[in-house]
Amino acid sequence: MNDPDITQLLIGRIKDQCPGFATVEEAWFAAPIDDFDAATPAVLPYLADDGAAGEVETLRPKQKISMTYGVWLVCKRAEFKAQRQALREALFGYGFSEMHDPIAYRGGETTDIRGDLIWWREFWTVGTWLSKSPNA
Repeated sequence: MNDPDITQLLIGRIKDQCPGFATVEEAWFAAPIDDFDAATPAVLPYLADDGAAGEVETLRPKQKISMTYGVWLVCKRAEFKAQRQALREALFGYGFSEMHDPIAYRGGETTDIRGDLIWWREFWTVGTWLSKSPNA
């Protein structure tokens, strides 16, 4: 099976388009943020969910799927709107490959506010295909 996960492409896009972020790492493997002054603003994407978006095509084993990515943004309150806007401008409508639909914004929420720091999480969805590897 092919792996349509774009987590690393997502990280690369954010690093390329948003040089103002101090930390851009996959959430599952990111080191804990101990020094908030040095490590923020931080963006930590991860694959949150994937699911079928169509029926399997039996003549050529292929199925449309929808992949949802969570993207944590951790930053100071005074930077929040500008950093969130930079992130959205980098991602909204971007096409990661010919096999992926443009990425679409799904929603966001504040998950925590502590002192001057905001933990914000957005969700982004991209449609793609799950298929057997050409060599399978």
